[in-house]
Amino acid sequence: MGEEGRVGILMCAGCAFVCLLLFVTMTLTQVAIQDRRLVSCADALAGAGIGGASSSQVLAGQASGIDEAGARSRVEAALSAMGTTTCRVGEGVMVTGVRVDREEVEVSVRARPRVSALPPVLVGVVVPELERTSSARVRPL
Repeated sequence: MGEEGRVGILMCAGCAFVCLLLFVTMTLTQVAIQDRRLVSCADALAGAGIGGASSSQVLAGQASGIDEAGARSRVEAALSAMGTTTCRVGEGVMVTGVRVDREEVEVSVRARPRVSALPPVLVGVVVPELERTSSARVRPL
C-alpha cells in the first residue's frame, strides 16, 4: 500500500472521529437543555403547590395550614396546565413526590429526555432519566 492509501485511511478515520464528536456533543446538549427545562418545571410546580397557603395565617405569623393532599392536587393541576409550556420536557414529566413541611412544599419530578439522533431502542439504555427537586416556602411579612 502506498502513501496515498495511508493518508486516505487517516483522513477517513479523522472524519469519523469528528462526526462522532459532533454526535456526542449534540446529544449532551439536548439532554442538558431538557434538564434545565425540568428544573424550571419543578420550580413552577413547587410555587403552585404553595399557592394555597392561607394569607391571614401567614400575615399573623402562624403556620400556613398547607395540607399535603391539597398541595398534591394543586401540583397535579398545575402540571396538566403547564404540560405544553413550562413542563414540556422529553417524554413527559411525572411528579414523583410532594412533601409538605409547615411553610415549605417540596416537589420532586422525573422525565426521560428525548434525543432526536438516537433510535428509540437505545434511548432507554443510553439516556439517563432526569430527576429534580424544588421547594417553595411561605414566609411571614
